[in-house]
Amino acid sequence: MLSISTRNRGFTLIELMVALVLGLVVVGGVMGVFMSTYQANAQNIKSVRLNEEMRAVMSLISRDIRRAGTRDLAWQPSLLGSANLFANNVNWVLTRYDGTVPVNSCALFAYDTDGNDIVDNVDRRGYRLRREGTLQYVQMRRTGTPCNGAGWEKITDENVMNVLNLNFTTTIEPGMSGVAVRTVIVTLRGATHTRSADPATLTAADCTNIDVVCRQLVEKIRLRNDAVL
Repeated sequence: MLSISTRNRGFTLIELMVALVLGLVVVGGVMGVFMSTYQANAQNIKSVRLNEEMRAVMSLISRDIRRAGTRDLAWQPSLLGSANLFANNVNWVLTRYDGTVPVNSCALFAYDTDGNDIVDNVDRRGYRLRREGTLQYVQMRRTGTPCNGAGWEKITDENVMNVLNLNFTTTIEPGMSGVAVRTVIVTLRGATHTRSADPATLTAADCTNIDVVCRQLVEKIRLRNDAVL
């Protein structure tokens, strides 16, 4: 028969220390899994935000360029093959903001928004890449306003995306009866740092970094280059 003192005996100091160490190991493992999952989710959220930002910007640019050169004219056979606003090189300009950004990273164009069949300030549009990695948009520019002029507004958030490149290329394809087709290819490349709040200092070389997500979108736009649009 066991004595009372034997039945009430507790854990020894060594047993308590072993249990404490085992508990710390288990808690540490759980915390490690939690932090790893949290970081993975945060990185995935930033990657998704980058994709959404790029698609929204590309949609805005491509839809606007698709309107380039449109005018409010009733169709007439005599207009077939005649030039429109888009064909005028004054109203379709590819250049850049300055020497620190890639060539053809700024596009200036026009389309008849008010139905008066002339190019005035309200008809003018433009998109450009700035050297700090943001995209900007301008409306109602004056005739001859360059890509480094005033009145531009940001359309991207530098805390979400650093724009590595914006490029516009254009070619003229011959068509029938003097009607030509202008093909515009818009290339947009952006990046974000999944472990940093501000990706503004990223460069193309950083795309090899495991913590940096880089994406590229390409949009092809085909526009008739005559007066009947």
